[in-house]
Amino acid sequence: MRIKDDSYLKSIRKLPCLVCGRWSQAHHLMHAEPSAMGKRSGDNWAVPLCAYHHEALHKFGDEATWWAVHGIDPIKWARGNYGRDD
Repeated sequence: MRIKDDSYLKSIRKLPCLVCGRWSQAHHLMHAEPSAMGKRSGDNWAVPLCAYHHEALHKFGDEATWWAVHGIDPIKWARGNYGRDD
């Protein structure tokens, strides 16, 4: 079951981009959960990316490689961030 959490998505949008630190939007990790019927991953797998890096990731296509090139483990970040109150 995919998690739906609008308040968490709102909190993600207040965090800096994981790549550059600019204002962000929520990006749902495509490789965090197996796709089922074209649905995106649950909101617990959302991470902050600015508009520039969000678009760049989608254009690149291979999400796991894109994150590796940037030296970031977004799954580890999402696991550590979801449910935190700070």
